Amino acid sequence: MAAKFVNFSSRNNTEVKEVSMLRRIKRDFRQMGSPAKFLAFGKKVKHGLTDTPNLPDSIAALRQQFLEKVDRLDTTYHLALDGGRSVIREREKLSQELVVLLDQIASVLEAAFILNPDALLTTGFTVTQERRSSSRVKLPLVAPLDFNVANAGERGRALATASTFPGALVHEIHINQKDPTVEDDWFHKAIFPDSQNMVMESIAAGNTYFRMRHHGQDGPGPWSGVLSTTIS
Repeated sequence: MAAKFVNFSSRNNTEVKEVSMLRRIKRDFRQMGSPAKFLAFGKKVKHGLTDTPNLPDSIAALRQQFLEKVDRLDTTYHLALDGGRSVIREREKLSQELVVLLDQIASVLEAAFILNPDALLTTGFTVTQERRSSSRVKLPLVAPLDFNVANAGERGRALATASTFPGALVHEIHINQKDPTVEDDWFHKAIFPDSQNMVMESIAAGNTYFRMRHHGQDGPGPWSGVLSTTIS
């Protein structure tokens, strides 16, 4: 079935004239240069995530994985100074895993602190600030109409896609492997910056329900319809 477009009457639209400062986490950790610089950055974020108050509950598992891997990288980095190839390979592997975790944590933090972007400054990440001046029509976020989830062909992996929407900053997915009619059975899986490439990993095998919503500057929009996919 083709996706339906939603028309908003002009009387419900709000013309917004604004000059504001938009904060974003810079993904400079993807190309940090030397192992020493990357380790120093990891320690800085570790400190920030330890001391920043009011972190979202959805980041708890990612944060714990990150803290453990930074400690392992610290140990491996110093062992690798002797030039052992196996230790160097382990150091590089840990660094790649940390980059993935940093990407996920950055997206969750940006969504969680949309209404309090100054909180990003205490997380240890590099934060950029952009000046925005605009006169635009602000549309309310709507439920994603073409949300789709497919088994990615690898154990515990799924790929979700959806069209973006004007004003959407990030995109959140919840999953449920029990009863989709019971709200308490749903839990946060991930937040993504790109709605057309939402890769989820470490999903338990079996029938899984998914739902998605956009997040904008004023908070989350409505949920999409519920999809069911069998995960291998």
